[in-house]
Amino acid sequence: MRYHWRTLKDYYRILEVHQEASREVIDRAYRALARKYHPDSYPAERQQWANLMMQEINEAHDVLTDPGKRAAYARYRRTEFWRLFWREGLSGLSRHWAGKG
Repeated sequence: MRYHWRTLKDYYRILEVHQEASREVIDRAYRALARKYHPDSYPAERQQWANLMMQEINEAHDVLTDPGKRAAYARYRRTEFWRLFWREGLSGLSRHWAGKG
């Protein structure tokens, strides 16, 4: 699995769980968010947005519940964290992790 730091999503933030969360916690968070953002529970004009939210939630769940994908994601996050830190400093980190990078 290959990620790029500009497109690297924070799957933990998407599922609203801690990095050390167990599979059970991740599954519970996934189910709660799937109920909340399921496209059928929104009017027609908001269903496209809900579909996008569900795609992100499903992608995050897929990566975080597969031990191999989760390990690769964790390694890449650490690597990109330090690359960004050395390239742009603390202000770059704060911009990137705040979603503005």
